[in-house]
Amino acid sequence: MLYFWKIFIVLFVVVVIFSLSSMIPMMLQSSGVIKTNSFFTPALTHLLMIFFAFIGILLHGIKRFSEFGLQSCSAEQYISPILWALIVGTLTQMILYLLFPSFVGKQIGPAAHHSFAQIVLFVWILASIAEELVFRGLIQGMLSPLSRFGLSVGNITLSVPVIIAAVLFGLIHLGLLTMDVDAKYVLTIVTGAVIAGLMAGYFREKTGSIWPAVVVHSIFNITGSAVEYVLSHLLK
Repeated sequence: MLYFWKIFIVLFVVVVIFSLSSMIPMMLQSSGVIKTNSFFTPALTHLLMIFFAFIGILLHGIKRFSEFGLQSCSAEQYISPILWALIVGTLTQMILYLLFPSFVGKQIGPAAHHSFAQIVLFVWILASIAEELVFRGLIQGMLSPLSRFGLSVGNITLSVPVIIAAVLFGLIHLGLLTMDVDAKYVLTIVTGAVIAGLMAGYFREKTGSIWPAVVVHSIFNITGSAVEYVLSHLLK
């Protein structure tokens, strides 16, 4: 029963963080405090996510930061995450676009109106840090007592915290349905997000640090843009 309460609390935390991080920027824009078309406006949501996630981690105590992945790791520990993220990220995006070629070249969601500089700063970098701090940092850390339970595939074991954090990470992308995005396209994004989340969570748990997970997340975002760019030119 205690474990179910932990999962319930985690779900509540995710809803609160994403609700506040989305509502506050909208309130500030509607009141005229910030400009809708400002270059840095897209960064506000993710900055708030970082703030709320860090507060959540801080409430557990500074001495427990390492339990939430807030520690460094050796340079060698980045090699496998980078290589696997490049391979799996590229293959995942290629498969998804080959299954749904009509989606190639479509820009959806808030990023549809971003400049290339905004995509680099706010999607490839800031979003990767913010979302990993929430899911692989706070959420996976809160669920760490469940780490002894998991699913083994060959030599790889995906613990319950890794799986739950990855599924929740995928499900938050269902919010794109409220932006009139094609349901099939949203499903492909959710699938890709779960795959990225599983890989990020695995390396977060294996290295004990959140930073390899951030790198995995960033590479998945980059490969998504790169594959879409290449295919959109090949299919012209």
